[in-house]
Amino acid sequence: MGLATAQLTGVIMVDVPLEETGQASGSQSTVRQVGSALGIAVIGTMLFTGTELSLQNRLDDAGVPAAQSDQVVSAVVNSAGGAIPELSDALQQMSVPGLVADTIQSESGEAFTDGARFASYAAGGFLLLGLFSTLRLGRSASTVAKDPASNEAE
Repeated sequence: MGLATAQLTGVIMVDVPLEETGQASGSQSTVRQVGSALGIAVIGTMLFTGTELSLQNRLDDAGVPAAQSDQVVSAVVNSAGGAIPELSDALQQMSVPGLVADTIQSESGEAFTDGARFASYAAGGFLLLGLFSTLRLGRSASTVAKDPASNEAE
C-alpha cells in the first residue's frame, strides 16, 4: 500500500490545475482513507463469515451436537481465532471427551485457515478489479486527448 500511495497521488494530481491542487489532494486523501476503512471492513467480514461457515460445516460433519457447535463457532469467531489454543481445555471442562475436544480444536484451526483463504482470494479479486479499472482509466484519458474532434467541439 505504501508503494502505491505515492504513485497514486502523482497520477491523480498530474491533471489538476495548480489553483485546485489543495482541494484535489484533500479529496484524494479522504477517498483513500474511506476506501481503506471500507476495504478492511469488507475483508474482515469475509474472514469471519468464511470461518463461521466452514467451522459450522466441519463440526456438523464431525457429529458435534448443535448446542456445543454453536458455542464453539461463537467463541472462535468472536475471539478472532484467539480462543482456538485454549479450546481443548475449555471443552474438557464442559465434560467433552478428550479426543472429541482435540478434534474440535483441530477443525477450528482448519476453519480459520479456510476463512483466511476465502478473504485472501476476495482481496486478490478486488486488487484485480482495481487494476483493470486503472488500466481502463488510462486508455480513456489518452483517447480523449488524442481525438481532434473533441478539441474542436470545445
